[in-house]
Amino acid sequence: MKQNAFRTRLYEARKAKKLSQLDVALELGVNRARISDWELGKEDLRVETVVALSRIYEDPEVYTMYMSEEHGADDLVFSTNWCKHEGRDLRLIALDIQNEYNDVSEEIPRLMKILRDGVIDDTERKDYNSFIQQSKELVAVLFPLILREEMQKKKALQCANIEKAIV
Repeated sequence: MKQNAFRTRLYEARKAKKLSQLDVALELGVNRARISDWELGKEDLRVETVVALSRIYEDPEVYTMYMSEEHGADDLVFSTNWCKHEGRDLRLIALDIQNEYNDVSEEIPRLMKILRDGVIDDTERKDYNSFIQQSKELVAVLFPLILREEMQKKKALQCANIEKAIV
């Protein structure tokens, strides 16, 4: 494994948030030594871990650099010049959406098992409620974006600008 700009960014992002390796390790539920290994390039990271680190550090550049350096993603796709949504970097919003979607996806097999017989008994209630909660969190992340898009379409239609309404 190599020391590269991504590994340096991991270190700098953690320091910028004034977090120790132990702080991050506790947040992720891993050993402190793993944080050091990731920053030094001694151990590779899974994309899920990079997403979690990006959220902890509130630094979408961590994810961007991981995708471009580790996976050869097109720099145009992961440009640092993304537009902002209400002052918030869209990459962080995308990470939130992905995280909530993953949570809901993990619950679906259990939900299908629960709903198969059409009755939610006491032993199934916790899994059912967990699915409902995860779904609400996903909707809470998506709803403002959907609402904003629909409002823009409506405004374009009111201004008789069909081309903008379709886009």
